[in-house]
Amino acid sequence: MKVKRLHLQNYGRFEDLNIDFSPTAEKMGNVTVIVGNNGAGKSQILQALATGLSWFVNGLLYYTEESVSNTMKDRDTIVFPHEGEYIDQYRIKKNRDRVNLELLFSDMNNEVKGFNLNVTREDILKPAVYGTSDNGFNYLIKKYVKVFGGSRKSSLPLIANYTIDRNVEINSIEASYSFVLDQLSAYKDFSNAGSNYEEFFEWFRDNEDVENEISKDKIQSKELDSIENQLHKLKMEKEVIEGIINDVGTEKEVFLYRSLSKITAEIDYKQSEINQFLIRSDMLAASVINGFKSQLEHVRKAIERFTNFKNIRIRRLNKPKMTVEKDDEELDVNQLSQGEKSLLALVGDIARRLVILNPSLDNPLDGEGVVMIDEVDLHLHPKWQHDLIDKFVKTFPNVQFILTTHSPHVISDRNDILLYSLDDGELTEMPNVYGEDANTVLTKIFDVDIRDSKVEEQLNVIRRAISKHDYVTAENCITELAEKLPSDHLELLKCRLLLAQSKLANNHKDESSHAED
Repeated sequence: MKVKRLHLQNYGRFEDLNIDFSPTAEKMGNVTVIVGNNGAGKSQILQALATGLSWFVNGLLYYTEESVSNTMKDRDTIVFPHEGEYIDQYRIKKNRDRVNLELLFSDMNNEVKGFNLNVTREDILKPAVYGTSDNGFNYLIKKYVKVFGGSRKSSLPLIANYTIDRNVEINSIEASYSFVLDQLSAYKDFSNAGSNYEEFFEWFRDNEDVENEISKDKIQSKELDSIENQLHKLKMEKEVIEGIINDVGTEKEVFLYRSLSKITAEIDYKQSEINQFLIRSDMLAASVINGFKSQLEHVRKAIERFTNFKNIRIRRLNKPKMTVEKDDEELDVNQLSQGEKSLLALVGDIARRLVILNPSLDNPLDGEGVVMIDEVDLHLHPKWQHDLIDKFVKTFPNVQFILTTHSPHVISDRNDILLYSLDDGELTEMPNVYGEDANTVLTKIFDVDIRDSKVEEQLNVIRRAISKHDYVTAENCITELAEKLPSDHLELLKCRLLLAQSKLANNHKDESSHAED
């Protein structure tokens, strides 16, 4: 499933906005990036997408409940139970009475379908009449309900919206037994996925508990064999004693009954031990069948691909905490920088949701879906920004990413990014800037001066003076500027070199003229 287009009318600051998302005929990648000044409306676009997609997710959650799916999976149509998110009244453009939100998306068979929310200000104030017209999500939900109702191993699309309110405070990592939850648990808090990463850390601990228990169970399997052998011997002894009692009679051999009672108690105890082993083994076997051990490995690999961290694990002594190895040193995650924690939690949460939703795939990170991330560069050092999209594409190759950013490093990452600039509600598709330096991107895309305007004007005065062979003015300006700038300032060094080259060339010209005379 991928979103093809969003159309907004009278929504937020947009009077009439159409935006296509990659992949398109021209851009075959899965990444769309929107840049723009603060307040331009970037977050509103992602929020509108999340609102529209909520009607798919909530409808899917409603109709795949076991009690409902059995009755719904054979129906030809599905009527929405008004389960999607509403458009808040403040989202309607000022002095307008109606708002329209329309999505075009491709389904699991790559067929294009539409979804439309067209409501008045009055409708929003009356939730009882708030709803949608017949739309493509009915059709798509119907397909997933039939497949999911037939097999809980079917793949489901990831839908997740990470707002700028991403919270990576890790207060505790308690066991929550999340490994027993089904695929639909991956949609929890999907519209504000980064507001609380506790789900990710708890899930990681639970699955590591299962992983550790599986390893422990391999060692204890020998103990189980020993108990079963002891039980077999006890049962044989019991049969012998029962045979003797039948032959000699009960009155003369009372001590045999005492022995029989003792052996029977031992048999019951051994059988109880075996039952406990079997219960745990059944749970672990189910975990292995459901891929929980491999799920955790996929999440670890995803995090390692984005970061320099190794050996990601939960330490359980005293207060449980997640630790990582960084530069051969073990650190509590809370000791990491905000950017490091943010990226670890973001990537880990995307990977977690994918592995839960795609238990049938050999590599569940190959699952499909739509992920929206507002200010994807949030808290990240430029060193981690420059190949961020490339890592998203390589780690989650079938996920459609719709991102906003203020970083020139992010948008020059790949040549297949669909790039838009948003200015005062107006959207403009921008040219490819793959491989461009940060200064060029800042100037061309972000319309930002690469240096202080006063310094730039003085540098321009120097360049013009040199071009006119006004070396006195150039030298004076260089001397004046050198008092303000670092001695290794690159542009000032270039001006000094340009001045020297111009003087040298001019001297050669004068010498040639004298020689001719």
